[in-house]
Amino acid sequence: MKNFLLIGVLGLLSGISWAQCATGNPGTNCSGPLTVQPQSGNTRQSAITLVDLGLAVPAPAAGQYTLSIASGMLVESDNGNSFHSLVGPFGPQGPQGVTGAAGPAGPAGAPGAQGPTGAAGLAGPAGAPGAQGLTGAAGLAGPAGAPGAQGLTGATGLAGPAGAPGAQGLTGATGLTGPVGAPGAQGSPGPAGPQGPAGSLAAPPDYNFYYGASGFKAAAGTNEVGAPFDRDQIDMLSATAVRFVLTMSTNVLPSGSYAQAQYTPDGTNWYALSGEVPVTTPNGIYSSGWQGLPTGADGDYVVRIVVLNAGTSAAQVGLRQLHLQFK
Repeated sequence: MKNFLLIGVLGLLSGISWAQCATGNPGTNCSGPLTVQPQSGNTRQSAITLVDLGLAVPAPAAGQYTLSIASGMLVESDNGNSFHSLVGPFGPQGPQGVTGAAGPAGPAGAPGAQGPTGAAGLAGPAGAPGAQGLTGAAGLAGPAGAPGAQGLTGATGLAGPAGAPGAQGLTGATGLTGPVGAPGAQGSPGPAGPQGPAGSLAAPPDYNFYYGASGFKAAAGTNEVGAPFDRDQIDMLSATAVRFVLTMSTNVLPSGSYAQAQYTPDGTNWYALSGEVPVTTPNGIYSSGWQGLPTGADGDYVVRIVVLNAGTSAAQVGLRQLHLQFK
């Protein structure tokens, strides 16, 4: 248990003595004998109160009699001797007293907090059916039903009497023209008309870009067949349609490869003249089909044949006959 110093502080609860005490160091010093005189009108017993400061008790000193508190108990030192308790040991516990009469019931306590909702109980058995209720009022009429099916046709009635003749009807529309009559007799020949200008073809119908029996080795990408001296000059001013026809032997190019006719209006830039003819199937005649002459190609221009090799390396292609046709 902890030891506390109870310093002598005069707490005069019901009386006070001013002249006998003065402030000292430490504490308050009073000269004796000390008289505690209650104040006028005091209604409580006189007392000297020691206040527990939670400190150690003072050291015992010869010629001094000191009251203090240690471990929550009032203790005393005589003439420099050690502090000892002024309270004797507890006596034995006395017998149980008679039970007193029950006191009056105290006032009702405040209501406790609402407890949590309990689990739902089991459903009770179904009750007996109630008595038959009164008949309700008639409901409103429902909407009209869908029309019924068509009834059977009745028997034909007797013919009525003939009616009076009606008024004259309007004139009908004119009938269709009759067939053409037979040709008349041949008339006499008329005089001869003036001689017309000499006629001409829209363009020579076929231009041959024959490449020979050995075929052509095409690098990857676009290649001109042959060389610049294998080109042709064609007047397409009056042509309206064009097609490109070729024949193939055994050697073909990868999928996506084709041959095509091109023209140049300025000797530098080349434009498609015909459709694309695939060169991926061996041993046959293949055509682009007739197509309208491209816009801008109606002139006297240089024409060449090109092959697009869609592969990644050079390959031999079996070109034989190459014909560009107009109409």
